[in-house]
Amino acid sequence: MKYILKPIFELKTGEFELFGNILYNYIAMGIIGLIAFAVAFEVVGKLYANDMISGRTSGSIIHWIVRLVVFIVLFYVFSLFIWLIKFIISIPWWVWLIVSIVFVAVIGISFIFRRKSSKVR
Repeated sequence: MKYILKPIFELKTGEFELFGNILYNYIAMGIIGLIAFAVAFEVVGKLYANDMISGRTSGSIIHWIVRLVVFIVLFYVFSLFIWLIKFIISIPWWVWLIVSIVFVAVIGISFIFRRKSSKVR
């Protein structure tokens, strides 16, 4: 069964790309793949230990399904994280300065009004 499910997994995940650089992409996909393998191995191991499954075929099918789902979820989480970092870095310094000043002003004003309202009671 492994020989049928592994190519399907590789076909589904082979086109995923986090970086434009091939080396960085291979490293990232390798890390995501190792995490997905570890999670799938742990899940199937617990299922075997609790006698919820028996036999190699059911374990293999569950392993590859869990591995694929975890891989895809991790890929999109990492993609979102990378996009967020790129977005934050792309914002000019003066925008950060204005946002910081407004944030500090709002916190200061709310602190002053909160303090005045607590004295009135």
